[in-house]
Amino acid sequence: MEKIIVIGANQTGLVSAWKLGEAGFDVTVYEAKSKDQVAYDWYDDIDPLVFGEIGLPMPDKSMYFNKKLWTFVNPSESVKVFVQGGAQANDISIERRPLNDFLLSYAEKVAKVNYGVKVDELIISEDSIKGVIVRGEKIFADLVVDTSGVYSKFRTSLPESFKMDNVTSDEVFVAFRGFFERVEGEVDYTNKAYLKHQGQKGISWAITTDEDVDILIGRVGKLPKEQIDDALASLKKDNPALGEKLVKCGYVASIPVRYPSTMMVANGYVTVGDSAYMTIPMMGSGVVAGMIAATYLAEVLTAKRDFSKENLWNYQVKFYEKFGGYVGVDVLKRWLLACPAKDVDFLFEKRILCQETLSGGLDGSKMKLPLKLLLRMVWNGKSRLGVLLGLAAVMGKMDKAKAAAYRIPKTFDEKAIAEWRSGIEKLFE
Repeated sequence: MEKIIVIGANQTGLVSAWKLGEAGFDVTVYEAKSKDQVAYDWYDDIDPLVFGEIGLPMPDKSMYFNKKLWTFVNPSESVKVFVQGGAQANDISIERRPLNDFLLSYAEKVAKVNYGVKVDELIISEDSIKGVIVRGEKIFADLVVDTSGVYSKFRTSLPESFKMDNVTSDEVFVAFRGFFERVEGEVDYTNKAYLKHQGQKGISWAITTDEDVDILIGRVGKLPKEQIDDALASLKKDNPALGEKLVKCGYVASIPVRYPSTMMVANGYVTVGDSAYMTIPMMGSGVVAGMIAATYLAEVLTAKRDFSKENLWNYQVKFYEKFGGYVGVDVLKRWLLACPAKDVDFLFEKRILCQETLSGGLDGSKMKLPLKLLLRMVWNGKSRLGVLLGLAAVMGKMDKAKAAAYRIPKTFDEKAIAEWRSGIEKLFE
């Protein structure tokens, strides 16, 4: 029986273990953290249809609640745009740790899951991965599935000849997240996302529930404590229900916010989830994409029990055929981060960045520009034509980026893949 090692017992790792174990592989999971510390102690928004798509029943209702829709706030906080519709309109908010326990109940039936066991390094032999080293012991395997996160030391340890791509500092959000006591105070909108909050490269949000106020402060590359304190003080002014007492979390995490990896596979090795940058670049959520990707990997290996990069490439193709739109989202995200705060304010105040445009730009679906809206944009933007032309250009570039992503070579061909990767990389130079 072929042996597979999964590094990481997060959602992506557990779905990988469950699906591959069900397919008849000998699967072992190694997780460095203790069981009660795996996964973030917070909730994420996901499409509930994902459970049926990967062959699971809906989790117990105690694990999730109906998500409320976003309101986007410009840098000067003069405009709040409530966004209805879009692909995320039916999402639910689900607790990460209970979700992990739910997925573990399936994975442990068909795989060995080891907590508190750290993988030291990969066993690399010429152009292949042959297994891992755990506590000084060599453990050989036919495939290593890396779900260890955005800064995977295993991916970065691979020789240059493997041609893996690694993140740069401007492709990672360093994000503080904490749940604070809710106090008496007026609530205008429950879910507010602040673009270029305080004029900085990043976002903040304040989500007010009956029990608490969920705060996220995310910045590109680095997030000093003084920035967290300043952002919290600013959020309190606009959210009177935000109290001083921290109820839960209060720690900092690193989240990839870039287009998916253009090289997820090697002989005997594959990246899944955050290790392959499978998050929505605008919002940083990657649970759905990671679980579906794990399912695709199992489907490919069930069809052909071959662990070469040539066969594993089919897994990457399936992922890009479904989530290639994330490349377009990254175009919009980078433009918004680079755009001066005064220009973002202008686009909000002139109703150019509005419900119609924002609803399609968050997840890769097309930003909608019906004729009436286009005429309004031209009229409202005539005083700052350069800003309007910049937005029009980025919208065109989003469509170009999506089209480029969907042109992924359908079979493994070194030259064709190199040209495809180069085409995508040039969009972000």
